Amino acid sequence: MHSSATLIRRLGLILTVLGIVLVGLPGVVLSGIAVPGTVGVAHAEPPSRLPTQVVDSANVLTATQRAQLQSSIDQLYTDHEVQLWVAYVRTFDGMTAEQWAQQTAAASDLGDRDILLAVATDDTAYYFSSPESIDGLDQAAINDIARGDIVPQLKDGNWAGAGLAAVDGISAAMTPSNGGLITVAAIGGVAVVGGAGALLYSRRRKRRRIEAGLDTMREQELTGDELMAQPLAVLDPWSREVLTDTDNAIRTSSEELALAIGEFGEAETAPFSAALAAAKKGLAESFTLRQRLDDAIPETPDEQRTMLLQIITTCTDVDKALDAQVESFDAMRNLLFTADTRLDELTRQVIALRARLEPAQGRLDALVTKYGETTVASIAPNIELATEQIGFAERSADQGRTAVAAPAGEQGPAVAAIRSAEGAIEQATKLLDAIDNADRNITAAHARMPALIAEVDGELAEAAALTADGGPALATAVAAANTALSDARTRFDADPLGTFTALVDADADLDDALESARSAATERKRRTELLTSAITAAQAKVGAASDFIGTRRGAVQSTARTRLAEAQRLLQQATDTATTDPLGAANAARRAGTLADQALMAAQGDVVAWQQSQQRPQNMPPNMGSVGGAVLTGILVDSFLRGSMGHGRGWGGGFGGGGFGSGGRSPGSFGGSGTSGRIGTGGRF
Repeated sequence: MHSSATLIRRLGLILTVLGIVLVGLPGVVLSGIAVPGTVGVAHAEPPSRLPTQVVDSANVLTATQRAQLQSSIDQLYTDHEVQLWVAYVRTFDGMTAEQWAQQTAAASDLGDRDILLAVATDDTAYYFSSPESIDGLDQAAINDIARGDIVPQLKDGNWAGAGLAAVDGISAAMTPSNGGLITVAAIGGVAVVGGAGALLYSRRRKRRRIEAGLDTMREQELTGDELMAQPLAVLDPWSREVLTDTDNAIRTSSEELALAIGEFGEAETAPFSAALAAAKKGLAESFTLRQRLDDAIPETPDEQRTMLLQIITTCTDVDKALDAQVESFDAMRNLLFTADTRLDELTRQVIALRARLEPAQGRLDALVTKYGETTVASIAPNIELATEQIGFAERSADQGRTAVAAPAGEQGPAVAAIRSAEGAIEQATKLLDAIDNADRNITAAHARMPALIAEVDGELAEAAALTADGGPALATAVAAANTALSDARTRFDADPLGTFTALVDADADLDDALESARSAATERKRRTELLTSAITAAQAKVGAASDFIGTRRGAVQSTARTRLAEAQRLLQQATDTATTDPLGAANAARRAGTLADQALMAAQGDVVAWQQSQQRPQNMPPNMGSVGGAVLTGILVDSFLRGSMGHGRGWGGGFGGGGFGSGGRSPGSFGGSGTSGRIGTGGRF
C-alpha cells in the first residue's frame, strides 16, 4: 500500500497539473497542511458550520480573551435570549463578506434569535447580520452597531474588542432606555484603554443621539410623518416620558377637581369631570400597551413602533384635552376670588338696564304708530321679557353675595349665581337693543331680504355637497336655515322684522358650520391627494423592484426579497384601507415605497456581487459561460449561490456526465427554500 505521504504528494502533483484547488470538495481540508510538490496553497476558509459561538481559526484571540467573549455572549443570552456567533477567519475565500456570512449562517442552521459577526482579519473585511424578527434590531440599529461599535475596534486591530462591542451594541439596542450592559476593563490581564474607551465613547455617543432626539420631541410638536421617522431608541424613552407626565397631570387634575366639586358642586364642574374621565380612559389604554411592550412576549419592530406611536399620540391628545379646559377651570376659581368686585359690577349693569326700560317703551309705541302692531309684533313682548331678566339678575346677585359671605369652602354657589346674573343681563340687553334698532332693521329688511334669501339658498346648495364633512353641526344649521328661509318667503309681509332677524341669525350659524365643513373637506381632499400620490409612487417603486428582482432572481438574495414582500404587503394594505383609514393608508403606502427602494438597492448590490463572483474556473468548458444569463434570470438555479459547493453539486461534481439535472446548475422548478431572510451590513475596515 502507498504511504500517506506518497498519496498526498501524488494528489498535490495532480492538482498542480489540472489547476484544481481542493478547497470546498467534500472531506478534503488543505488549510494548514503542507503538500509536498505544491507551492502557495492558500489558507482558504470556505463557509462551514460553526461548531461553537466563538470560532477563531485566524488565531487572533488569547485563551483569556476567548473566555471573556464567551462569557459576555452567555450574558447576552441570559438578558435578551439572543445568541451571538462570532467567527474570526483569515479570508472569506474569495467571496464577498455578505456571501460568506449568509452561507455560514445557512450551514450553521442559525435561527430567528441568532446573530452573526464574521471577521476576515487578512481581508480586513467583516459582516454583521441578524434575523429581521429580533425586537430592537432593525436595519438602522444593525448599521449603528456596526459603524459605532464594531468597526472602530476592528480598525484598531482589537479583535476581541470587536466581539465585545457587538455584544454591547446589541444589548443597548434591545434595552434602549439603558446604556450598554457590558463593560470590559481588561483583556488577558492587560488594561485595554483604547478598546474599553471606545466602548464607553460609543455608549456616550448613543446616549447623546437619543437625548438629541428627545430634546427635539420636547421642544417642538412633530407631524405624524416626522414622528413615524423617529428611531425606536427615541420613541421608547419618549413614550415612557409622556406616559409619566400624563399620569402626573391626571393625578393632579383629579385632586384639583375633587376640591372644585366640593366647592362649586357637580353641575358647575360637570365639563371638567367629563374631560377627566376621557383622559383616564386614554391613559388606561396607554398603560395597557406599555405593559405589553414590557412583558416577556417580544413584539416585532413594526409592532413596537405602532404601539409606541399609539401611546405617544394618545397621551398627547389627552394632554391637549385637559389643557383645553384649563382656562375655564381657572376662570371658575378666579371668579370666586374676585366675586365681590364682580357682584358690584353686576349691580351697576342692572341699574343701567332698568334706566333703559322707560325710553324703550316710548320707542316701541312710536314703532307701532309708524308700522302697525303686526309689523313690530316680534319685538312687542321685549319690554316685559327684559324686565323679568333684570329681576332675575338682581335676585342672582343677592344670592351671590350671600354665598360669598359663607365660610371658606362653602362659597362655591357664588360662581353659579354670578354666571346666572351675567346670562340674564346679556339677554335683557339684547331685548332692549332689538327695540332700539328696530326702525333701522325694518328698513334694512325690505332692502336686503331678497339678497339674503339668495345668499342662504346658495349656502344651502353648497351645504348639500358637504354633508359628509359638516357632520351634526352642519345638519343642525341647515335645518334652522331651511325653517328661517321658509318663513322669510311666506311671512315676510306680516312680520318683516322677525323673519329678517331670524334669517340673519340662521345665515350666521350656517356660515360658521360651512366654514368648518369647508376646512374638513379641504383637509379630506388634501389627504386624498396625498394618499393617491403615495399609492401611485409606491406602486411604481414596488413594480420597479419586482421587475428587477424577477428578471435577476438567480442572483438576488433574501434581504431584497424580504423588503419587496413587505413592501407588497403594505401596498395592498394601503389600497384596502384607502377609504376607511386614509391617513393610515398613506403612511402604509409611504412605508411600502421606502421598502421597495431598499429592496431595489439590495437587489442591485446582489447582482453586482454575483457578477463579480462569476470568474470562469480554469477547468470550466468555454461554452459554460453562456448559461450565466440563464442563471442570473433564474431560469437555472445557481447552486453556488445557495452554498452547495462541497456537497457534491459544485462545478466539478459530474458536470460533463451528470447533466443539468445532477450537476452544479439545475432548472428552477416548483419547490421551497431552506433559507430565511436576514438583515445585515458589512464591508472593509
